[in-house]
Amino acid sequence: MSTSTPEQKKVRARRHASTENSAAADHRVQVAAAKLRVALDERLGRPTPQKTKALAKEAF
Repeated sequence: MSTSTPEQKKVRARRHASTENSAAADHRVQVAAAKLRVALDERLGRPTPQKTKALAKEAF
C-alpha cells in the first residue's frame, strides 16, 4: 500500500491520439512482430506462413 497522497503522485494527462496515428502505430507493431516471427521460425526450423513473410518484408 502506498503512503503517498494523490497530490504527491505524478499524474499525466492521457493524450488522445488520432485514429490515423493509432492505425499507423498498430501497423508498425504488426510488422515488427512478423519480423520476429520469421526470425524465430527460421531458428526453430518451422515453416512461416506466406502472409507473415510478406508482412515482415514491409518497411516500418
